[in-house]
Amino acid sequence: MTSRDDIALRESGYVGRAQELGYGLAAPLYDLIVGFMLLPVGGPGAWRRQVTGWLDARESQQVLSLGCGTGAAERAILRAAPSAHVTAIDLGAGQIAMAKRRDPERRIDYRVGNAAATGLESGRFDRVLIGGALHEMPRALRIAVLREARRVCHPEGRVLAVEPTRTATRWSALWRSAWLFLWIPGNPEAATIRDLIGSGLANEMAEAGLSVLERHVSTPDWFEGLVAAPRAG
Repeated sequence: MTSRDDIALRESGYVGRAQELGYGLAAPLYDLIVGFMLLPVGGPGAWRRQVTGWLDARESQQVLSLGCGTGAAERAILRAAPSAHVTAIDLGAGQIAMAKRRDPERRIDYRVGNAAATGLESGRFDRVLIGGALHEMPRALRIAVLREARRVCHPEGRVLAVEPTRTATRWSALWRSAWLFLWIPGNPEAATIRDLIGSGLANEMAEAGLSVLERHVSTPDWFEGLVAAPRAG
């Protein structure tokens, strides 16, 4: 399989076999790992409430989440807007299976799928969330996912991408690197995070046809959330 930017993908949609295996093996521990990583920014509950506020999903709106993991963010969206219609996509079959078990009422439409090629209708969604998935991808694939988010977003809708950002101080950057285990030799996220920060999330969103309207920053300043609108044409 190949993305529109000629990034060679496995049939599953992953960039390589190591990423595919690693993500699959992490499924049972996924929430523990993510919860630990989010402790410095207030913990997983407070962080997801903050991100949900940035997304600003309204009642009865169509919401899409790309790279949903085990569905914690999507459940937070429904707590904020109980009548929203949420569709959530992730490559990890284990993560999706766990998300479905935690949503016994099937209020969320969870799907195993490729965020760069969802097959969903153009302009369908009022809100599109990409929460902490882009930093795992090489640049061309990130652009492909952002273009897909723009395609499925309603012309008057909003896309929120939340990713690591350039910190104000070297100390903050070192603390983040240590806490997120980026110092471990062979950690594949270290290179893609550096590339994303160097390229600039705002620049990549612009390249994908999105106009950034708002920027939110976590405390400490490890992550940013950019709210963007699809650009006409």
